[in-house]
Amino acid sequence: MQRYQELGSQAAKADEDLRESEDRLKTREADRDNANAALGKANSDLTEAQDAITRFRPQVETIARSALAGERLNTGMALLDSTSRQDFLDRSSALALLADHKSRALDGLRDALNKAQSARASAADAQEMARLAADDASWALDQVRTRKKDLDTQIKKVREALGELPSSDKAKLGKVQDKGSYLGPPGAANDALQAALSKRGSRYEWGATGPSEFDCSGLTSWAYKQAGISLPRTSRQQYTVGKPVPLDQLVPGDLVFYDDGTGNPGAIHHVGMYAGPGKMVDAPTEGQLVDVRSVKGDGHLMGARRIVG
Repeated sequence: MQRYQELGSQAAKADEDLRESEDRLKTREADRDNANAALGKANSDLTEAQDAITRFRPQVETIARSALAGERLNTGMALLDSTSRQDFLDRSSALALLADHKSRALDGLRDALNKAQSARASAADAQEMARLAADDASWALDQVRTRKKDLDTQIKKVREALGELPSSDKAKLGKVQDKGSYLGPPGAANDALQAALSKRGSRYEWGATGPSEFDCSGLTSWAYKQAGISLPRTSRQQYTVGKPVPLDQLVPGDLVFYDDGTGNPGAIHHVGMYAGPGKMVDAPTEGQLVDVRSVKGDGHLMGARRIVG
């Protein structure tokens, strides 16, 4: 029985590692998608700037050739060459249009060249970011696969140890042992506690979040969801919610956490919900049911959090 319990804790740790890796993978994939979108935008900006250069360059080249050929018309020349006042006004208007056209062509090319230079730099940066993000996502995927293999190995050991238990122990594990009533302070904490208690007898399933099967953090997150409060998915993440509470000041509805004996939050592998003096409701491991048990758990109770109040 002790070996079975220890293997259950080890498998729970492997399960937590897998969930963390899956969350990390989602983040890395989102980063990769954002980087690819930024790369697409940078390339689009570069194409737009290059199109503008293509559009303005012939106009500027024509202006440059005209200047080199000495075609420098101005209003003074227009006055000398005009035959009447109206003719002068017409010529002046045409010269103003030509000057405006030259200005717009020169400004347009200058702006297009500046934008192209900036877009090239942005595209180069975006391409590098996309490459790094893709590498990170690939690494995270490898981590998930590795963690999944670790978990599968640990689950196999738990099942083997479970199968070696005497029939009397198996029968005891398969029955609800505590059918007592427990009350918490009025409000969400008690609502969550009653929701968790209502699931006594539900089977443990790796990664399950209800409503008929649960893992440890699946039970606590489901119970608080019934009270209108959302909790993160894993026990390590749930340890960051609410506020810390001393172990000698627990009230029903508080979450209690278990690690490997080191006191390290990164080694948390189990969470239960405090139900009353010396008791908690939890989903321990494969082969056991949701039930009320001793808050001592596997002996490595390392902290507690108060979600509300």
